[in-house]
Amino acid sequence: MRGVGVQGTSETLDNVSRHLDAIDDSLNLVHDEERLQTARVELQVKAITDVATELRSFLDNLTARQQKKAVSQFFHALKSGDEDDKKLQSILDQLDRARNELGLRISVAQVGLLGNLQDGFRVAFGVLEQTNTRVNKVLGINLALMDIVKNQALQQTGQTVDGTIAVDTADVLAIGMSAPDDTPSMNSSNEARETNIYGNVTLGQARIMTGNIGVQGWQKMAGRKTTIANNQFGNDVRIITGDMGGEAAKGFNGSFWN
Repeated sequence: MRGVGVQGTSETLDNVSRHLDAIDDSLNLVHDEERLQTARVELQVKAITDVATELRSFLDNLTARQQKKAVSQFFHALKSGDEDDKKLQSILDQLDRARNELGLRISVAQVGLLGNLQDGFRVAFGVLEQTNTRVNKVLGINLALMDIVKNQALQQTGQTVDGTIAVDTADVLAIGMSAPDDTPSMNSSNEARETNIYGNVTLGQARIMTGNIGVQGWQKMAGRKTTIANNQFGNDVRIITGDMGGEAAKGFNGSFWN
């Protein structure tokens, strides 16, 4: 999306190229690093592409309007604070949020991870380090697995002959329990909620509650969608999805978590 043809004195307009450069760098990172191309990352890439398409359409429309008005001597230049400028800023804010979410999803990619729950997990350090270096250069963050490996390496004499480092299963599962795809807005009690939980392999007593519990002043939520994905919980799993109030909430709190 280079070569923006809109003219004006808006600071927002001046920042368009900077925003697009950051987006391009992030998308190129995912494109070039196959190990980062997880399902959740690919979904966020699609979300960014959709917002970028909206931005391109907005800028093309604004450019066309400027050119048409220029012919009739009523040239409209984009200025800070006007309606078009506010719309542009809103789209750029969406891009920033989408890029930040992409960074979060990239950070929990399990690059170089080997093993399973039965035999334990190890990390191919060379593979992880190579990808992490690129991620850090582009996004300014480390992969979560790199931080785990660094902490684990301090407790070991070094890498094994095959270049791998053992990591705690609990740490690996913690990465699997990554941030939800969509953080629900709390602006309205009637707004639909969506919760996504991934990885969540627990051995033993699993307790999952994805609703609201209120003994007083409880109000039913309008709707809720919950995804709990790749789960192998073990014995005595308890899962509640929905909202609960009144006497039911009292009984729930007294028994569910025990």
